[in-house]
Amino acid sequence: MFIMKKILCYGDSNTWGCSPVDSSRFDENTRWPMVMSSILGNDFLILEEGLNGRTVLNLSHDNFMLNGIEYIDSLIENHCPIDIFLLCLGLNDVFIFEEVTINEILNGIEKIIDIVNNHHNNKQGCNIPETVIMSPPMFNSNIEWAQFIELQINKLKELPAAYKRLSIEKNCRFFNTSAYVTGSAIDGSHLDAGSHILLGKKIAEFILGRLK
Repeated sequence: MFIMKKILCYGDSNTWGCSPVDSSRFDENTRWPMVMSSILGNDFLILEEGLNGRTVLNLSHDNFMLNGIEYIDSLIENHCPIDIFLLCLGLNDVFIFEEVTINEILNGIEKIIDIVNNHHNNKQGCNIPETVIMSPPMFNSNIEWAQFIELQINKLKELPAAYKRLSIEKNCRFFNTSAYVTGSAIDGSHLDAGSHILLGKKIAEFILGRLK
């Protein structure tokens, strides 16, 4: 019996598909999870779970869906089992809450992975999914006001190496998003249409080459 593999994309506005032009949502031919889906084909079911403003840490008092650790607990219960978990968070922790440290973000990423794995461990016949920790895209430093957020940009630059170390510790995969795309020249942080399409192609290649 054919069983479709499920990929859960858990992220922020760059996973949701927020356009830097007007904050509308890119269509299914543009946003990266759906571009990835078109390449992977019918063997995979893509679950889009991106939300504007979502953080790794539980930093929102008004909307628990924005809290990466808090919300994953209920979300994974609805989707379990999944085969591949794409974890694409960290940008908002750096820029919205500038006092948050790299270690705090890493600890939060680890908690999210543990929650997902524990849900699968507690269900009979469920294998632990293959987790891919995706580092956020780099901020576009060509933005004229980038000099005023230099500390946040430098912190963001530390995330790929930190995420890679954590992926080794947690027996996960690491995907360096910033190796392929950068935030737009419009607002510095959101991916433009071309970057979404490129990222979708690259993560599809990654999955077909290493995880299928």
